[in-house]
Amino acid sequence: MDKILALSLSLCSFLATASGSLCAPTHYDETVTFASVIDGDTLMLEDGRQLRLIGIDSPEIDRHYPELSEPFANRARNFLAERLVPGQALKLAFDRKRLDPQGRTLAYAYTESGEHLQEMMLSQGYAKARVYQNDYFWQCLANIELQARQERRGLWSHKSYQAKSPDELGRDDRNRWREVRGVVTGFERKGQQLWLIIDENFYVGIPREESGKFSKILTLNLLESPVVVRGELYYSYKKWQMIAHHPSQISLQNKP
Repeated sequence: MDKILALSLSLCSFLATASGSLCAPTHYDETVTFASVIDGDTLMLEDGRQLRLIGIDSPEIDRHYPELSEPFANRARNFLAERLVPGQALKLAFDRKRLDPQGRTLAYAYTESGEHLQEMMLSQGYAKARVYQNDYFWQCLANIELQARQERRGLWSHKSYQAKSPDELGRDDRNRWREVRGVVTGFERKGQQLWLIIDENFYVGIPREESGKFSKILTLNLLESPVVVRGELYYSYKKWQMIAHHPSQISLQNKP
């Protein structure tokens, strides 16, 4: 299975090189002029707007205390800045939601030659695939991230980005977006949530009104299946918990 996946990903990489992008839109909605790089997933445009590259999340830069920036944050920003030239045109493709709560423009961004900025950052390990609300390309971007993970490129070579077991979680993980690995050991329906129980003491809640998004996952026999889950952690009733709003937050792993 791993060999087939590796071959498939290699073929995808070849096709991406030939066509410019694996995650290519059917059309572009707007052409803009690039001004500068703010960080690994945000650009400043010449017209004064900030452009948030949707579908990815780069390490955060702490502008008040640079020494507290997340590992690879500055490398991600510099990598992107080295590949863009102020004044160059970028083509944008929008998803359902075009603005975030901070008023930033949300879009998939492409160079005039068709190179996809999100794919570029993911393939080199300078960003993680992450769904907020827009998810048109989420599976495509997740596959590109997977190859970077397997090859331990960029941030995936750093221990702070490796998935933790529930027993490894501590105070610093509270209210943070984290990846947790383990084995599904049970299920529980309580209130408005379906809970996946991992390693008997970590709970992943799927809201009832969003369970339809998880139909492909929930129809599988998950019991005793190894998984990696990702999301914001909180500690309540002496248990670590996480709420999954999108299927991208739950990944099945190969059984050892």
